[in-house]
Amino acid sequence: MREVKISEILQWTDADVVGIFDLDSAPTGIATDSRTVGAGELFVALVGDRFDGHDYVEAALASGACAAMVARDWDGLQSQAAGPLLAVDSPLQAYGAIANGYRRRFDIPVIGVVGSAGKTTTKELIAAVLGQRYRVLKTVGSENNEIGVPRTLLQLSPDHEAVVLELAARQVGDIRYLCSIAEPTIGVLLNIGTAHLEFFGSVEGVAKAKGELLDYLGESLTALVNADDRVVVQEVKRTKGRLLTFGFARESEFRGEGLVLDQEGCGHFLLLSHPIDLKIPGRHNAYNALAAAAVGRIIDVPWEGIQRALGEFEPVSMRAEIVRKNEIVVINDCYNANPDSMSAALELLGEVPGKRKVAILGDMLELGLQSGQFHAAIGAEAAARTDLLLATGSECKQLVAAARSAGMDEARHFERADQLGAYAAAHLESGDVALVKASRGMALDRIVDRILQ
Repeated sequence: MREVKISEILQWTDADVVGIFDLDSAPTGIATDSRTVGAGELFVALVGDRFDGHDYVEAALASGACAAMVARDWDGLQSQAAGPLLAVDSPLQAYGAIANGYRRRFDIPVIGVVGSAGKTTTKELIAAVLGQRYRVLKTVGSENNEIGVPRTLLQLSPDHEAVVLELAARQVGDIRYLCSIAEPTIGVLLNIGTAHLEFFGSVEGVAKAKGELLDYLGESLTALVNADDRVVVQEVKRTKGRLLTFGFARESEFRGEGLVLDQEGCGHFLLLSHPIDLKIPGRHNAYNALAAAAVGRIIDVPWEGIQRALGEFEPVSMRAEIVRKNEIVVINDCYNANPDSMSAALELLGEVPGKRKVAILGDMLELGLQSGQFHAAIGAEAAARTDLLLATGSECKQLVAAARSAGMDEARHFERADQLGAYAAAHLESGDVALVKASRGMALDRIVDRILQ
């Protein structure tokens, strides 16, 4: 963040001043972690489920923060004498307001990526494509929430020419709020599926939340949506601005044609007569690449740049990442899982050539009351697509039971992940292709490490 005066922060946040301020002074940055606060930064006392930044106000000021932003109802507001304070109704919302005020200084394309699956990979693909022509700021990792999005925007500098943001929702209203901060000029809606059903209750609830992106985009803005996603298509009537579509099956402005997967499972297709050759495996990643190419064309990235960026793009860590060791192929897809992405990963497993297809699975979290039903469905699918199924986690007991009911004898459940890892490492054979996938909380990347050792 550059040259934002205290007076501007007061205007954006409606803060009350406690202590002595030079209103024309500018903090050197915004910090939310007292352990890393730098000299001259404004410390924002955020409150989470396991922490309260107000407990660290004194430490932040002692470390050189120029001031702290705190809640008006904080008990220590009147007794705090270590340094100047800015009092607001909600430090979290004030943090977003500062990021929005700062974002408005930049008249550049801001791309917001929304979807139930594939957001991070698509964000990286779009950034790679735009990077062929523009200097791009992008979300780091999966910092896609009400803290991560402002943090990214506050890194903007005059050098940047485009921003690519991943936007996530855990409840209705989240996407609308993040859009109000980021003000995207192009919104990409990848898919609407079964992610986070614990919070939304149904696919219709997910659609309502993800579709807030379309509600936000006004007449001068662009929505890019997946024409092949049945639920997405039902939501496009919410679009007020320019509507563009991408896909392989249905007619769309950016329609991929002739999609084939090579022996590695990587997609090859034509887009408006231009060949696209991918190094990332999976039909679902072909859709992600198609969306990235479309964004590139919307803001005038040359075709040769799009082809180069997509052709050179490597899988994001733990997202359909293919690793080989001792003639065993491991598809490391441990970063996250929901029924849609799990099904896509099983499809990819079937497409990669190998002697045996082995599914090593863990629980899909945050599926609410329908969790058992979804795990059972994946178990039945695994029975049809794989030769050996190894699973761990309480929910995966139903997954394994469903696979056995579907006629799969080679399906085993393990009470602990380390037991599964030891069994897999001992029983995988040369020529096998093994998919390792679960929600991030299951930490199945440890099993990948065990296999590769």
